[in-house]
Parts: sequence; structure tokens; C-alpha cells
Amino acid sequence: MRRSTLRSVAAIGIGIALAACGSDESNGPGGITGPTGQNPQPDPNAPATQTPEEEIRKILDARKVDYGEALRTASLKLVGELPTLTEIQSIANAASDNDKKVAYEGHIDRMLGDPRFTERMIAYWKDTFRMGQVGQVQQNQPNKDFAPNFAAMNVVQDGDYRQLFTATTGTCPTYDAQTNTFTPGNCAGTQPTAGIITDPGLMAHYFANMAFRRVRFVQETFACSKFPAEYSDTPQPMGAGTYTGKFAFESIVGKKNTPNAKIDFHDTQAVICANCHANLNHVAPLFIFFRENGTYDTNPANVDVRVPIQGTPRATPADYLPAGEALAWRFGKGITDLPSLGQALATDPEVARCAVNRVWNYAMSRGDIVADQSPVPNAVTDPFMADFNANYKLKEVFRKVFKAEDFVKF
Repeated sequence: MRRSTLRSVAAIGIGIALAACGSDESNGPGGITGPTGQNPQPDPNAPATQTPEEEIRKILDARKVDYGEALRTASLKLVGELPTLTEIQSIANAASDNDKKVAYEGHIDRMLGDPRFTERMIAYWKDTFRMGQVGQVQQNQPNKDFAPNFAAMNVVQDGDYRQLFTATTGTCPTYDAQTNTFTPGNCAGTQPTAGIITDPGLMAHYFANMAFRRVRFVQETFACSKFPAEYSDTPQPMGAGTYTGKFAFESIVGKKNTPNAKIDFHDTQAVICANCHANLNHVAPLFIFFRENGTYDTNPANVDVRVPIQGTPRATPADYLPAGEALAWRFGKGITDLPSLGQALATDPEVARCAVNRVWNYAMSRGDIVADQSPVPNAVTDPFMADFNANYKLKEVFRKVFKAEDFVKF
């Protein structure tokens, strides 16, 4: 608990402290009133108080390096077991602080090559993707272990992280725990292959109306944020609120440009639907051809993705975008098909940052960035971004985070 608490302070404590200072329990200017409702005058003899930033810095500066404690935490994270007595003593009996550091970092390097690290990475990606095969694969159903296996294989084998979105072969590997080996395999079916974003198991797992759940998975898992995905510099007051999207309001289907639209994404009576759907609708048409069991079929008569209105008609690309409007990952980042979506993800700085931030939260025992609302300020992970952007080796991010000063201090 101490580890999680201190790391939360390190990552977001300043924001929390500032929010607390903005309490509206009092009603005077600046939020502070005296007993009669008048603003109190400062006492010139009162001791100076620290700012929230200074208080948090004082807490962080009071931490001490403890390689023994760090080893226990790292061992549970990286190999799923406590360190052995010999490993503990190698640090406890080290002659100097530098010798303790050398011993500790040697253990981190060794654990990253341990067969148990492979199993931890499979579990890590199953948790991240919120999916995994339960029991035997049922007839006509895909294996839901393939996507986590592929991501874990990428880390363990020190691969290029961008392959999660761009690999064209071997994206449905099996794993043999007895021999600690992955066997690459191609996914069944004739779908285009773009890393895991075309994985049949993943597509089946996130099947839902309009394929929006599939797009949300990509956004929240790999960009680490909910929709709306991006915001205009010039928001427009509209209906019951404000349109904040970067795309033109009428770039998506609605009553303003398609009188017979099945869903009016231009509706502004209660909420501004287009704030989220400006981005959602520019991606979702790519995913409607994955059937409920994850197979890929472009025959309109076989589309399983439905529109949630009376009669539940099959979804078509025309339900999302008006004629002539192109697909796009982000405003100004056009795409044409699933492989080009994969390329867009591979070159998006937000996606790279998200991967690093997820490793940080895992190491520091913090919750999921999106589901648990545990974001990481950029300043916290900036020290790891330059190297990651140079080689896209996520295994090296694990190595650097578990050796980082913030990890070994308590």
C-alpha cells in the first residue's frame, strides 16, 4: 500500500492538492471567509505556509533508496514470486550502496530473461486487453488467447512494439508453458492482417452494435483515453451544449445531410453526439465486416453488426459517413483500410506514450489508466520516451522503469 500511495503522490499528487485548495465549502472571494463572512486579514507574524507543490516535494525528497524492498516488489511483478534468500542477501550483504545497486540491477536483467517473465507478460496483456480463452475453444469460435500471446511474444522477444499494429503474419501464436516457447501462426480466415487489431478473437470478444465497442477498445487500450478523442481549438456552441470536435460537424451522418439517416449523429437536444462520433464514425466502418464470431466477411448480406433501431438492420458504411467523406484515425490522418489504420496507430505519438505509461502504472501498482482513471502526467514518463521512440522496444521500458529512481525509493 505504501508503494502505491507514494507513487500516486509522485504522479498526480500536485493535481489533487490543487483541487483540494479549490474547495467551495466557504463563500468568500478566493473560497475563504472568517466567522462573520468577511475575508480575514493575513497575520504578519504567522509562519509562512508551504504551497501544495512544496509539500509534495518534501514528501518525495524524504524517500530513501531501498534496493531490498525494490527487489521484492520487482520480483513479484516480473516473475510472480518473491526473491530467494540468496537474492535478498546479495543486496543486504553488499559492501556499498553502489554494490547494492549493481546487484539489484543485475537481478532485474536476469528476471527479464526468466521463463516466468513470459507468463507474467501473457497475464499482463490479458489484463490489458480484458480477454483470454476460458476452457476449450468452442466450435466455430476463435481462440481468445492469440492476441495477448502475440503482444507478450513481442515484449519477451524484444520486438518492435509497432508490430502490434502492422504485422502481417504470425499474429495468432500459441504458447507452450512446458518449453516456454511461442509458435507463430497465422489467424484463420481471409481477413486482412494488421497486428492484433484484426485478431478474430478480439473482434468476437468486442462484438456489439455499430462496431463502436471495437473502436473503443482500440482507442482506450492503445491511446489511453476515452472519446472524445480530440478537441478543436475553436469549439462551437450548438443545441444543448458545445461541439468540440475537429472534424466538420456534418462530416458524419445525421439529419442535416441524410434525411433518412438510421441514427441522427447530428442530434444536439440533450448531448452533442458528434463530440464522440466525429472520430468514432471515421473508424467504425472498418470493423463492421467482422462477424459475431470474429470471421471476416465483406458480403453485406452476412454482416452481423446491427444498428440499434426497430428491426435492427445490418450496418453499412453509409450509416456512419456521408458520401464522399473519407475514413480517418484522426482529423487530417486519413486511412483507407485496416492495414492503414495499423500504420496510423504505429506512428501516433499518443499510442507510443500510452504503451510507456501502462508499463509505469504496472510497475507502480496503480490502476488502469482509463478504466480506473489513473492517468500518468507526461513529465513522469518523459525520461523513458526518447529511447522508446528511437527503438520501440517495450521490454527496454520495463527494464528502465524497474531500475528507475522512483521505483527504488520508498
